[in-house]
Amino acid sequence: MQFKDICTCKTYTDKEGKEKKTWPKVGILKTTESGKQFIELNMFPNQSFFVFEQKQNNNTNTKQSNSAEPLESGWLEEEDDPMPPEA
Repeated sequence: MQFKDICTCKTYTDKEGKEKKTWPKVGILKTTESGKQFIELNMFPNQSFFVFEQKQNNNTNTKQSNSAEPLESGWLEEEDDPMPPEA
């Protein structure tokens, strides 16, 4: 499994008045051996967020909704499960 840090950029001014940046870690992006991805965010302990390719919306409305909508089948199929099997 491959791990990558998820960070945010914070800009601040130090004591000498110089603008500086810091990169606090806010989570981890995990990629399984099969290429499936999920993230874990520090602000949501014990919760994984799964990453999927965007599905083409058949709706004629071109404005993208911020609300999660189920896929045409209503649910992900078992083979779409990005979590590796537990040993």
